[in-house]
Amino acid sequence: METVQALLDYWRAGGGNPLVDLATGTGKSVCIAQLIDLVLTEWPDMRVLVLVHVKELVAQNVKALLRLCPNAPVGINAASLGQRDRHAQVLFASIQSVYREDGYSLGKRDLVLIDEAHLVPKSGDGMYRTLVDSLRERVPDLRVAGFTATPYRLDSGRLDQGDERLFDRIVYTYGIGDAVRDGWLAPLVSKATLTGFDLSGVARRGGEFVEGQLQAAVDQIDVTEAACDEIVALGRDRQSWLAFCAGVEHALNVRNALRARGIAAETVTGETASGERDRLVGQFREGRIRCLTNAMVLTTGFDAPGVDLIAMLRPTLSTGLYVQILGRGTRPVYPDGFDANEASPEERRAAIAESVKANCLVLDFAQNVLRHGPVDALTPPARSGPARAAPEMAVRPETVRAKACPHCSTLVGLDEYACTAPGCGFEWERPVPKHDPVADAERPVMQGAPPPPPDPWVPVTGMVAARHVKRFEPEAPPTLRVDYACGFVSHAEWVCFEHQGVARAKAEKWWRDMRGRQPAPASVDEALERLEDGELARPSHIVVKQDGKFARVASRRFAPDELARVRAYAPRSVTEREDAAWWRVLGLDPFAHADEVRAAFRRLAREHHPDHGGSHAAMTNINRAYVEGLRAASSADVPF
Repeated sequence: METVQALLDYWRAGGGNPLVDLATGTGKSVCIAQLIDLVLTEWPDMRVLVLVHVKELVAQNVKALLRLCPNAPVGINAASLGQRDRHAQVLFASIQSVYREDGYSLGKRDLVLIDEAHLVPKSGDGMYRTLVDSLRERVPDLRVAGFTATPYRLDSGRLDQGDERLFDRIVYTYGIGDAVRDGWLAPLVSKATLTGFDLSGVARRGGEFVEGQLQAAVDQIDVTEAACDEIVALGRDRQSWLAFCAGVEHALNVRNALRARGIAAETVTGETASGERDRLVGQFREGRIRCLTNAMVLTTGFDAPGVDLIAMLRPTLSTGLYVQILGRGTRPVYPDGFDANEASPEERRAAIAESVKANCLVLDFAQNVLRHGPVDALTPPARSGPARAAPEMAVRPETVRAKACPHCSTLVGLDEYACTAPGCGFEWERPVPKHDPVADAERPVMQGAPPPPPDPWVPVTGMVAARHVKRFEPEAPPTLRVDYACGFVSHAEWVCFEHQGVARAKAEKWWRDMRGRQPAPASVDEALERLEDGELARPSHIVVKQDGKFARVASRRFAPDELARVRAYAPRSVTEREDAAWWRVLGLDPFAHADEVRAAFRRLAREHHPDHGGSHAAMTNINRAYVEGLRAASSADVPF
């Protein structure tokens, strides 16, 4: 939801074409669905076009929106799926099927969302730029938003920089390291291999190895045999292997070598027929194929959460390709019955650690980890210099950014002096500094936790909630005010259940974050009633951040016993809740008259009296509410 809010804030401030940088596996499809839902809620007449480059992403994005909004006005235009809709209000399309269309054949489009936006060239024509330019002829104020895990291109650098760029600014970033720390992705671990490639005779073009020369250098029988021996040995406890190869012939040869070692292996390439590819990928996901080798076709639009071993047999100088390859192994496999959306980051990390896929092993035959450094600490610089200069999104072949532990072969950063592998314990000799030491920024395949910052978590000693009405706008919808007592200081937040649009969506997110059951309350009174009944978890700690002149509650942490209590929570009728206010029990206004109190009591007594099938607890509570209600009504009649 923070992603969607960042986009809306940018547009409300007059921004143009934003870019969102989200790590692979962190829910780009869900973010796109949430954005469409909120946009149509606030601007019901807006027409949206969602562009992708493969049919798998078309289907994935459509399903995400229909899960959120079953009645959304959705259409599909993708020849590979056999559908050619042009007029739906929200149109999901493959770029190959629509790039020759315009703002008349597709109808007016106010917003274009591009998944895998790193495929959009920064300049020139291309399919994406051609279509966007055509759509702008009818809607000059058209907005374009891009979503990608790699906001840069090998041939031109960052997507949000340069005179001819389509995207103006990255408005939100959530990387692999963030997602691993929050328990949304599985961690990566890397082992150095004994087998490597001799690339001394391979030329470079446009910042990358020349493809034909690269395959000739890599696809050597003795090298392939040795690499497959290591894959089988190091992957013996791994169930789902993905091998990235330097070309079609190389992928086939690796497959054959693995088959000769008793491994169920298959290959997909750009030459594989669509139906055959779907069949092989399906069998791989089901576990009937242990290893799938490929040549540059499974780097995007491929989702197989079970992948727990990646064999990098394809050297690359491209930072973007390196990130995309490693992203295939970060999706988690939570234990059956575990609800990640209802869990804390600590619970999610613990669930991943206890699952069948505690991490994904990366076998770096291509020395890509050594060249590029930690995948969770990449900071691509802006490209500078003349147009024909080597792109800064590429590294030099001789770059070295990691070292291998001599005991366990785990790759660690050049500045590390102790192996990070659990149970290893090896330490390198520390040099005696001759000057003030300067920290080396290089790290292994995942950088891990940096030196801990000051603890931002503030202990919560109490929490109260109340209905809040603006003093000078009494006609405005009420809000739920929640106050957190933190020692001698109190922090408040306002939750807008009775508002519309973004405010209502944020209220629903707050309810989910507090572990409330679905659906979220329709009103403040309902929220208070359910909160008082114990449906919500009460945080043990919060993080408070300064937002301009005001402070806001940014995060909440819950004690394990509190989460266990909420999971076991069973809703009680308000008539049985002795802590409920008398007027809630009787279903009245707090300022009800005595005759209204009596009438409500008689009605509830008929329904809940034990002689008529009711409970003693409910009747006792109704009597309590009746007495308190009469007392309150008589007090209200006093004219002073």
